Amino acid sequence: MTRFPTGGQIRQQRRKKRLTQSALAAAVGISTAYLNLIENEKRPIGGALLKRIAAALGVEPSHLSGSENLRLTQDLLELARIYPDMPAEEDQALQLIAAAPDWARAFLQLHRRYRDATETASALSDRLSQDSALIGLSHAILSRSTAIRSFAEILEQYPDLKAPRRRRYAGIVATEAEQLATGVRAMVDLLSSGPGSAMPASPEDEIDDFINYHRSHFPALEEAADALRRRLGGERPSAAVIAERLRTAHNLIIRDEAAGEAADPEDSAIIRIDGTLPEPSRRFALARALVGLEFGDLLAEMAADRRFISSDAAEALCRRALAGYAAGALLFPYDGFLAAAERWRYDLDRLAQQFGGSIEQIAHRLVTLRRPEAEGVPFAFLRSDPAGNLSKRFSTLGLHMPRFGGACPLWPLYAAFRTPDRVVTQMALMPEGERYLLIARCVAKRVVGYGQPETLFSIMIGCDAIHSSRIVYGDAYARDPRSGTPAGFACRSCSRVDCPQRAHPAILASTASTKDTRLSPQAMP
Repeated sequence: MTRFPTGGQIRQQRRKKRLTQSALAAAVGISTAYLNLIENEKRPIGGALLKRIAAALGVEPSHLSGSENLRLTQDLLELARIYPDMPAEEDQALQLIAAAPDWARAFLQLHRRYRDATETASALSDRLSQDSALIGLSHAILSRSTAIRSFAEILEQYPDLKAPRRRRYAGIVATEAEQLATGVRAMVDLLSSGPGSAMPASPEDEIDDFINYHRSHFPALEEAADALRRRLGGERPSAAVIAERLRTAHNLIIRDEAAGEAADPEDSAIIRIDGTLPEPSRRFALARALVGLEFGDLLAEMAADRRFISSDAAEALCRRALAGYAAGALLFPYDGFLAAAERWRYDLDRLAQQFGGSIEQIAHRLVTLRRPEAEGVPFAFLRSDPAGNLSKRFSTLGLHMPRFGGACPLWPLYAAFRTPDRVVTQMALMPEGERYLLIARCVAKRVVGYGQPETLFSIMIGCDAIHSSRIVYGDAYARDPRSGTPAGFACRSCSRVDCPQRAHPAILASTASTKDTRLSPQAMP
């Protein structure tokens, strides 16, 4: 992947500050010639020197290195790969982001609106042409309108009809007219609901942008969670302790209810918890409710970030996402969790056992270990349901989670569904030579009764292979550093010409062979 133009960012910020190269070089303790090489991308920069330059310019190091706009960079590059008429040269996209990130963000927002409009139009077209209920209503309306016209014509053309027959025909017209009105109302209701009128997915996109901009780490919530944990009097507050805090400090009643059970009339003094949830999920639900009350003002202030959050729906969703983050910070203290993760070498099962969390909660907390000077392995995160719908996409440098389509079908994210409750790993070899350790597991969201379907998800975390020696799942690939499974990010952007699992032709015409357009054997009739 092309390196972010850090030197260009330094030059841009230096000029904004009206500093000469010699003045900035003197301030950070390097020669003017060396700074000139850095600004012209002829010398890499990072670590302590980047921090000194950032401090001298009065900006965060992430602003110069590009990590601040990591998700923006990855999304723009992904778009460049899925549109055949756009140049797929990464350095051009990176130069645009470095020079004008607001323009790049506006371009992505325009694409989202285009995508939402296209999907809505497609859903409406599909609904009008294939929806059996709508077709049935259309036929019923046509039939009733024909009947009304026929009997009305009889009444008009035969004025000498005897009274009983006239009353009968008039009654038929009235009945058919009433049923016609009912059918029209049903059609309007049908067209006003369902896929054709689904709200665009932009609120979720905005939350993804917001979280990835902050690198999945929120220091203010970490501090607030630490203070609340001290007030609760324990390192790992139990469900009983959290429930007691809700009762005594907020005068709330905790009520366990079965999934699908009809709820009582709304009562703000009652917190309803699904009684079928496993204990880790119940504890997390109580923690989320508590932090929502204790951190209400902080959550509202953070969720009102108009750089990313543009609607009331997105703001409400953002508050919920931040409350989930704060609940994780409360239940899994940063320092203790990071120390345990390093001790157990990021073993999901051991961490879940030690901290009493679910596998998904543990994996999600691993993604948030991004505190400067105390950072864990930088994991990306992705979740899928059995139909392949992707959610909770958190990217990291290099390993970006697909956003505008499905993920690579060779990833263990999908294989995990075949082996529930067992970790599936993969050393993925990407087309351009990158190697990533991917770790997936299928999880059930609730305990259900006999005959009821489980709610299943597959969750996956991944990181650059350079971190695999710190992770217990990387040991299987240590003997042969070149071992792994050829994979990609998504079919549309993958240049592999011999993949047997390809579902769509690649659009990278410059690197993909013409034989790449064939369908996979699995897709043939």
